[in-house]
Amino acid sequence: MICFIVVCWCVFVVSKIDFEFYTIKLEYLTKMQDNNKLMNVFKNTPIFVAQRVVLFFAILVFASFSGAHPLPEIPVWAFFESDGTTRIEIEVDPRCFEKDPEKELYMLNWYLQRCDGKEKAEMLEAAKGFIPTRVALLFDSPEGIPKPTFTCSFTKLGGGPLKKMDDPVVIRAIWKTKLPESAKTYQVKARGVGIFSVLFLNHVNDRAVPRIQTLFPGEESYVLELPLLIAKQPAQQARAYE
Repeated sequence: MICFIVVCWCVFVVSKIDFEFYTIKLEYLTKMQDNNKLMNVFKNTPIFVAQRVVLFFAILVFASFSGAHPLPEIPVWAFFESDGTTRIEIEVDPRCFEKDPEKELYMLNWYLQRCDGKEKAEMLEAAKGFIPTRVALLFDSPEGIPKPTFTCSFTKLGGGPLKKMDDPVVIRAIWKTKLPESAKTYQVKARGVGIFSVLFLNHVNDRAVPRIQTLFPGEESYVLELPLLIAKQPAQQARAYE
């Protein structure tokens, strides 16, 4: 947006100079009979050419801002505690439900407030159905892991409550469980459908694991060793995955 404003300012300045030059040209037109020749000279002046160049780039900048939007990603946060308490959070941008999400604007809070209860419930259910088609949570545990059951709600993009009317809206899906002591590893797979990438983010004992991974459809994350991480001290955890 800043670039677009700067370009518009340049167009204004060049146009102002061009207008002043044009008034001088009118005085010459009244004295010369060969108006066509004077007009050809005018079109070859640097001011005339510069104005057209600036206008051309202004159109390109405007098109770039008004056309495409960032393609939604699907962040997957995992929070592990020493006692096995685990929380998985997945963020779903409502644009993911559209045929061409890059051309869609972010859903803003003011729009969400205009939706009735049925429309909101349908979006939350759509998110619950969407997640298993794009993300697989993989645990290595002899005792098995309960099937994830997510609770969905509307939050601000990146987390936090919706406060301002222009806050971008996303759906936050949360699953809470307790892993058995036999749980050895955890990883995420981006299922091989669609166009959305998956972000693999983890926290152990309230500390972020520095290593973050972006997964494209069909890819699997690195393997997170759960007993090893939980047993380590926080400083050692950071060094192990830097």
